Amino acid sequence: MALFYMAFSSVLPVFYSTPIELGVAHGVFQLLFYARLHDRFGARAIHIAGVGSGVPIIILFPVINALARVHGLGWAVWLSVGIQLSLATSLVMCYPCLALFIRAAAPNRASLGATNGIIQLVVAGARIIGPASAASVFSYSIQEGHDAWSVYYYLMTVAFLAVGTSLLLPRDPSVWEDH
Repeated sequence: MALFYMAFSSVLPVFYSTPIELGVAHGVFQLLFYARLHDRFGARAIHIAGVGSGVPIIILFPVINALARVHGLGWAVWLSVGIQLSLATSLVMCYPCLALFIRAAAPNRASLGATNGIIQLVVAGARIIGPASAASVFSYSIQEGHDAWSVYYYLMTVAFLAVGTSLLLPRDPSVWEDH
């Protein structure tokens, strides 16, 4: 999830600032709705929905590009950008869900710090690899003679990997906790 989010976050500003020829809401939403959504659906369902939102987020990149080519920077483009950013809100809601699973995955309270440390090491690696790899693939894809869709294929692959791994999570994080 962290790899996908960082890859997506690094491509988003580059995509929006690229010429058409080349191809705070999160926190407020979480504050107002996360607890109720968690109580109703659970951490796993929210996490799966969040990473699943990555697929339409990526699909909207070429849609926005096509709309901008045909209609210019009109209301259709801005509506699509708004939808894309709204979907990104559900992606950000994956972080508290993962925190619940990480806490539950610790073998005991004494090793909670070590478990968090290992996870932070993995996330730091993803935060290094995500932006660099996505920006590199984006740069490669907009060069003349290369497949312009390469970045979308890459991001879709990462998104589907995130969805696949999220399906492996238990329905309730407390399944992993000591009772």
